[in-house]
Amino acid sequence: MKKIILIFSCLIFGFYHTQNNEKLTSQKTIDATLESAEKIYLENSDKSLKLFLKARNASQTIDYKKGILRSNGFLMRIFHEKGEDEKTIEYSYETEKIATEPTDKEYLAGAYIQRGISFSYLNHFDESYKEFQKAIETIKKYPEKDKQHYHMSSVYESLVSCYYAPVKAPQDTILTYLKKSLWEAEQIDERMNNIHPDKKYDMISYLNMDIGMFYAGVHKPQRLDLAEQYLKKSLSIINNRKFTKIKINKIPILNALGRFYVEQEKYSNATDYAYEVLKLEKKQRSPNDRMIAYMVLTNSYEGLNRKDSLIKYMALYTNISDSITHFKSQGSNNLIKKTNIKREKDYNSDIQKIILFSCAMALITILGGLFLWKKNKSILHKKYRAIINEIKVEGTNKSKPQDPIHDKGIAITDATTKNLLEKLAKFESSKKFLKKEVSRVYVANYLNTNTRYLSDIIKEYRGKNFNNYINGLRIQYITEMLYNNPVYREYKISFLAEDCGFASREVFAVVFKKETGVTPSYFISQLKNDSEETEL
Repeated sequence: MKKIILIFSCLIFGFYHTQNNEKLTSQKTIDATLESAEKIYLENSDKSLKLFLKARNASQTIDYKKGILRSNGFLMRIFHEKGEDEKTIEYSYETEKIATEPTDKEYLAGAYIQRGISFSYLNHFDESYKEFQKAIETIKKYPEKDKQHYHMSSVYESLVSCYYAPVKAPQDTILTYLKKSLWEAEQIDERMNNIHPDKKYDMISYLNMDIGMFYAGVHKPQRLDLAEQYLKKSLSIINNRKFTKIKINKIPILNALGRFYVEQEKYSNATDYAYEVLKLEKKQRSPNDRMIAYMVLTNSYEGLNRKDSLIKYMALYTNISDSITHFKSQGSNNLIKKTNIKREKDYNSDIQKIILFSCAMALITILGGLFLWKKNKSILHKKYRAIINEIKVEGTNKSKPQDPIHDKGIAITDATTKNLLEKLAKFESSKKFLKKEVSRVYVANYLNTNTRYLSDIIKEYRGKNFNNYINGLRIQYITEMLYNNPVYREYKISFLAEDCGFASREVFAVVFKKETGVTPSYFISQLKNDSEETEL
């Protein structure tokens, strides 16, 4: 009997030992898969996604919590970069649910930050802010100071880009948080080995880029000198430092420089950066970054008067922009629906109520669709009426002196400013902007000034860059002609485009909608309807 018990005990111990060894082997395999995925994350995001999903599923099978948390950290980032923020939010909640140990605080803070970013991209800014505050409270509990500095830097930067900037916070608030973020990154002690120097300098490079874009596009008056200084420092860090631990994503700074040089009207420089982005994006697959590159190319080729390239990249930009907007809207709606369904199940599991709830949701969806259709129709009509009202009061506004759009930030004397504004008004009345060959140099010569003064005056007193200013005048002219001259309503769109100085009907249609909020066809049809109602 004793022998049987001994043999049985050995069998149980052997089985347990084998199972334990298999689990350890599986964990090592998962860790190896994760290492491989992390190495190719920036070079081939599609392949790395498959590996992270494989590691996550394997981790769930053997209940390997660290493997799940580590996989989820990257999956949240990848799905956000792909524009699938709904999935990012799902993974963040899963991470929050299992990150319960004191050693899991980094994963937990990362989930809060990534969820805050995704909420912002879905236009839920209040929810986004709450997530960032949760992250801050979690980070304060880190035992290691360097990790505190690194993650606090990350959350401050995210607060700016995903909350303060979208809600149009005061520029002092935005700059304060950007500089707080940079300060936190600079405090990381490289000797302590808690945060690899590569991560520190990657963060510092990114923050220099953010501050540069702030001085170029947000700060009033513009500080283009400081903007270029910060942007070049950002690129210099990436180009000159040998990063051995992590792969650096060069796309954001390249896009930032592209946008900066468009603003400077140095279009050749801008296109160089945009094409480099598109080359890198083929491997990394980031629709948002691709959209920005297309926008840079569209604006650049408009400035260079390259018709074929302009039409090509404007079409690409419009298509991807519409797709991203649709995806965000769909993701936001799905998120709201899932939240409602989850709450319903939590409070009542009765099948009859779930069916009633589903029917109600279907009815709400149908009614909501009808409401949105009517609302969209109403919005379009309001935009149409706004154009008509603007045309009616145009005559009285022309005689009024214009105040600067922003606080005056240009170094031009008051006398020179007054003289240039008077000449600019004459240019606008002369209809010379209808000429296809009109350019910055042409208008500067007409005003007897230099191109720099011209750009500054237009920016300060018309609130636009030169290209948008000319396009606005052309669209204003054609809307007035359509309103005042019924014969124009019978002309083809291609004729209207040529009449107001555009190179093609495609460009005209895009710019018309951008300026007015409605398409040329809609505007003309409404004018005809109004005319018929008047006759009746």
